Amino acid sequence: MTKDNGFEYISSKNNEKVKGFAKLSSLKYRKSEGLFLAEGVKLALEATGCGCARCLLVRENSLGSADVKNVLDKSGGDVIKYILADEAFAKVSTESAPQGVIAVCAPPRFHSTGSDTDPASLDGASVLALDGVRDPGNLGTVIRSSLAFGTDVLILGDCADVYNPKTVRATMGALFRMRLVVTDSLPEYLSALSKRGRRILGAALDERALTFGDHLPKATDVPVVGNEGHGLSAEVLSVCDDLIKIPMNDGAESLNAGVASSIIMWEYSKLRRTII
Repeated sequence: MTKDNGFEYISSKNNEKVKGFAKLSSLKYRKSEGLFLAEGVKLALEATGCGCARCLLVRENSLGSADVKNVLDKSGGDVIKYILADEAFAKVSTESAPQGVIAVCAPPRFHSTGSDTDPASLDGASVLALDGVRDPGNLGTVIRSSLAFGTDVLILGDCADVYNPKTVRATMGALFRMRLVVTDSLPEYLSALSKRGRRILGAALDERALTFGDHLPKATDVPVVGNEGHGLSAEVLSVCDDLIKIPMNDGAESLNAGVASSIIMWEYSKLRRTII
């Protein structure tokens, strides 16, 4: 490894730092290091823009790319820059068509755990909760849609890892702007919100469920979307004040969590625009 013009150059895929960066594809290693990967020009720009990037990994043959140069120019002086030979970069990259830049990031400061987040701090915020959404792509889609539709906070219980490379990719940068609360006990957290006067509404295909369009949403509602295969857990259902469902044609399969969440957030975004 050599240094040149403030960049550290790494030629070997067997370099210890390269091995460490590559291990960030593993959940266990991400947790132990408190770091994750954000690959691609857009994600790297978002990461540097919000101050989450700790270092940038740039593929040697991408140094001439205007987009990569833009990422480097907009990164602060405290962000370490590594230039990696092609073979070394390929060891870290998780993309089939890499754009030549990867940000190694710390979680945004507005991501927190349920134990660190007083439910009272969510008063006045628009909230959506997810129960057991295990597909990283679906979780990333919900995070992306939540930013688009103005949801303030996502509460995640027993979901896919937020910092899984597939999740990060699917958020298209929204991960670095959305407030997330990850809780070890979603039923307890929802119960605490309920005690603060919030109506907990579970999305379920049930004949007792209120149909969107027929019931009146409230700004303080907390809709909860479950796993597309199994729906909401019994524990979460037990704390729901009511159930809601999205009207669909007879014979249609249930929507996946990403689509269902987006429709629900759209309905609540209309409510907020009416209030405004």
